[in-house]
Amino acid sequence: MTVTTVEMKRSEPYANLLAGGVGGLASLVVGHPFDTVKVRLQTMKAKGGGSSLPYANARDCFLKIVRHEGVCGLFKGMSALAVFSVPRFALMFYANTWGRIIAQNPEDSQLTLKHILLGGVISQMVIAPTITAPLERVKVLLQVHPKKFTGQVDCLSYILKTEGFSGVFRGSLLTLARDIPAFCSYFATYELLRSLVKSDDGRMSLGATAVIGGLSGVVGWGVEIPADNIKNRHQVCLGQKPLINTVREVIAEGGVRQLYRGAGVILLRAFPANAATFIGYEWTIRGLILVDL
Repeated sequence: MTVTTVEMKRSEPYANLLAGGVGGLASLVVGHPFDTVKVRLQTMKAKGGGSSLPYANARDCFLKIVRHEGVCGLFKGMSALAVFSVPRFALMFYANTWGRIIAQNPEDSQLTLKHILLGGVISQMVIAPTITAPLERVKVLLQVHPKKFTGQVDCLSYILKTEGFSGVFRGSLLTLARDIPAFCSYFATYELLRSLVKSDDGRMSLGATAVIGGLSGVVGWGVEIPADNIKNRHQVCLGQKPLINTVREVIAEGGVRQLYRGAGVILLRAFPANAATFIGYEWTIRGLILVDL
């Protein structure tokens, strides 16, 4: 009888499809309130043409959302993501696994950096422009304009009516430019740190999984903050607007420094959200071994 190890199961595309979906759901529930604060900070503008901004910092933003919109305000746009976040993460881990398989030669017995990076590139070329970008277009509009839309269907209808089908995919190239380097860094960091602490059968403790997953999330988000800022500012605009105009606004409002607005809450969110992702992922892999799937 062949004994299936964690490493063997982690190399199976269909196991990654299921485990990635569970990890994505865990990440969404833990990280969405932080994400709402992040998007509000990134896209806020001075009122009435003055210099006074709506929020002083992440804490002020969080308190004002809760005070004026209730706790539910922190979860604006999550229902749209909840429907698609599971398949998004599932497909991302699935495509990532196939990328690694494609990169491996028959004689390769160990996972290398080349395999990890190619897996990250392939997964994001499939997922970022086709699934992530449309979902995040609806999400950021609901987060920044909570009173304008009754829900994700209303928001999507508005986009189609005012901007056409192309409006749904606004920011797709920016999403791709953000996610390829971010997820290559993300997976490379996780696999490197995992190789240092895993047992012979590939298992890790809950604490080690949380710490490594959290650190990987911080590294990935540290790479993608500038592109994420431009993407959100571009996607949150209502109506047609060229990308060059968004870039000019960023430069006029502070240039490079402006690109890191909200960085504190982004990195604060990254640790618990991605700790949850990999706990969900690794423990689902273990569960699949137990039930022999």
